Amino acid sequence: MSKQQGAAGSTWAVGHKSIHMIASLASGAFVGKVLGFVREILMARVFGASLITDSFRSSSTAVAMPLIPMQNEGVPAVIIPMHLSWQKDGTAPRKLAALCAGLSMIALAIMLTLQISGSWGIRLLVGRMEPEGQALTLQIFRVMAFWMPASVLLNCLAAAEIATGRSRIAALRPTILNLSVIAGIVLFGLTGHLYFLPLFFALSFNLLAAYGVWSLRADGSLDPSGLEINLIVDVCKEFARRLRPLLLQPLAEQGQVWLERFIASGFVVGTLGSIDFARTLTDSAVLLIGQPIGMAVLASASSKEARHSITSIATPLMVIAIPGAIFLAVFAPDIVGLVFARGAFDETAVRLTSGALRGIAMGIWAATLGSILMRFLNLAGRNREAALVLASAFAGNAVVNIIAWKIVGSSGDGSYLIGLGEAMRGLILLAGTAVLLEVHWPLLRLGRQLLPAAATALILCLSVQVGCKGTWPHLTFGTIACMASIVVAARHAMPEQLNLTVAHLVARAKSFRLRFHS
Repeated sequence: MSKQQGAAGSTWAVGHKSIHMIASLASGAFVGKVLGFVREILMARVFGASLITDSFRSSSTAVAMPLIPMQNEGVPAVIIPMHLSWQKDGTAPRKLAALCAGLSMIALAIMLTLQISGSWGIRLLVGRMEPEGQALTLQIFRVMAFWMPASVLLNCLAAAEIATGRSRIAALRPTILNLSVIAGIVLFGLTGHLYFLPLFFALSFNLLAAYGVWSLRADGSLDPSGLEINLIVDVCKEFARRLRPLLLQPLAEQGQVWLERFIASGFVVGTLGSIDFARTLTDSAVLLIGQPIGMAVLASASSKEARHSITSIATPLMVIAIPGAIFLAVFAPDIVGLVFARGAFDETAVRLTSGALRGIAMGIWAATLGSILMRFLNLAGRNREAALVLASAFAGNAVVNIIAWKIVGSSGDGSYLIGLGEAMRGLILLAGTAVLLEVHWPLLRLGRQLLPAAATALILCLSVQVGCKGTWPHLTFGTIACMASIVVAARHAMPEQLNLTVAHLVARAKSFRLRFHS
């Protein structure tokens, strides 16, 4: 075999591995997202945008915030390269076990500390919420906190498994977690006991973590036998050393999440819940597109090769995402009403969630592409710069939240401005990563090419909104308008691919017609 043939075969293998990884992660995210929609629809029907919803969301934040440094999105960027280096010297199973043990013990200590000082932490997080809501948040928090060590362990195992070319845990995680919350909601409906909701949430993490330990031990990827304190300390020190450049990002994220929850807790009841209901509709882009592609970028063999694919990734993504974002913003009340408006989800809940959805939609395309470009920075080892960009993005989000506080005041509707803060975060993330990767000029040219399509989408969607009445006419003709705008975008940004697609569809139609007549 020639060198050229060998190189080609190696490139194909890497590409095949990446495609398989993307498909596995995307399929797991898709199933999880479908179940997530079911979960949110049930929660909207049973609880609506109420004090219970606000308390459940707040308690989820309260247990997640202290763990952000150990399980934020930057952690896989540390664990995956570490595990790849351990694989080379044959120490991966023992060192992975040591890292899992060390991080789990740290998470356990944090959990015990929070159980002791929980009331103080809840007041710090949602101090503008009425006392009844704070008391309910604390009760849910004390049960939910038992997921903390398992969550950290699960995150570590999932990242290590991706480094070995598999994604069972990462693909399975969203499905199991959503099923557990669904079970909790159903049991609450049958029994009236609210504690089933946080109990099943915590139980699912612990069961999935136990499965992760069992599966990795079974295939030889995890070896906890003969663990020594010195090894645990050494591996955790290495993890901390590599994570240190990325700590700015989780600290900024933690601060912004706290600020958002604290400010939103003083707005009209239901605002906290409505923001998360809106995110259920917008997170699909990151979960189904940005996250799988980003993980595949981290697993790529060469950062030099990966950088050349940025434009090829960005072009089709923006062709679809920009008209889609306009569609979401214009028809937000119709979408929210169709998905959630039943049971306890009343007109106020629709209004609050629609406002948050419109704000988030303004920058969803930027957040999706920016999350992918962030992985290119991680792959190139530029973690300090990546952390600085993320911190800047969260700071921009926080500034918009503070402006919302000053403009809206207490007991007002600040859902749109809170959502707009998330859009600002996405825009800053995309701008910062593009500049650092030196692809800002190609992306700006791409954006200029897509301006006619964006204008087309806005005009057509607004025309449908004004000219038609009713949810189904809005969404039917709005979808047609969005698809037409995507075709316009493809015509300007990727004409060759569009022509090939059209030719392929025409050929398939002719083939089908011939078979039908024969």
